[in-house]
Amino acid sequence: MSSNPTRLQRMLSIAHAPLDSDALACIEGNASAAVKSFAVGWLNAYHDPAPRCFAGASTSRTVVKRVEVEREREGTGKVLTLVSEVEATEELLDRRDAVAQAFIIAILDECLSAAVTALDFHEGGLGITTATLGLDTAFHNPVPLGSTLRFICTTTAASTDPGLQSGRCEVWDVSLRRLVATAVLSGMRSSLPKPKL
Repeated sequence: MSSNPTRLQRMLSIAHAPLDSDALACIEGNASAAVKSFAVGWLNAYHDPAPRCFAGASTSRTVVKRVEVEREREGTGKVLTLVSEVEATEELLDRRDAVAQAFIIAILDECLSAAVTALDFHEGGLGITTATLGLDTAFHNPVPLGSTLRFICTTTAASTDPGLQSGRCEVWDVSLRRLVATAVLSGMRSSLPKPKL
């Protein structure tokens, strides 16, 4: 989250910009149109102004496929699942001709942060993005050129009060039907910058 009030305002305006009906129609799931639009909006805000951010030109191709809100199994709250996909293109490859793990981690962080932020928004919070404290990631299989990566991110804790937020993610190679990575995010809600006196 930016400490620059002008940048923060720009990010929030991008996050809150409504999607057109054609874009919304392509996103499955039972989440409201506002929550779907907000999840996509935060991913767009992370990439503004791409490509100056890390892997900005590549990560901006991430497409949200589904946003689902469900009651927790224990019945204590709600969980949000955000499913997104991106194609493995040549600029993402490392020296072994597999998708670089750094790129996968960048998308994991963005998608998990968007998921917990969208749940906060769904629950009536401000929808301020999470500051990542830790992203524990295990890699299982390499991803070759041309594969489609699917990120299935699910919130595990989100609070409308300041505090920790977390989520987990599985990354699948849809083309080869195998697990690529698993991750758990721990984050803290960012605070709004205070005006200078």
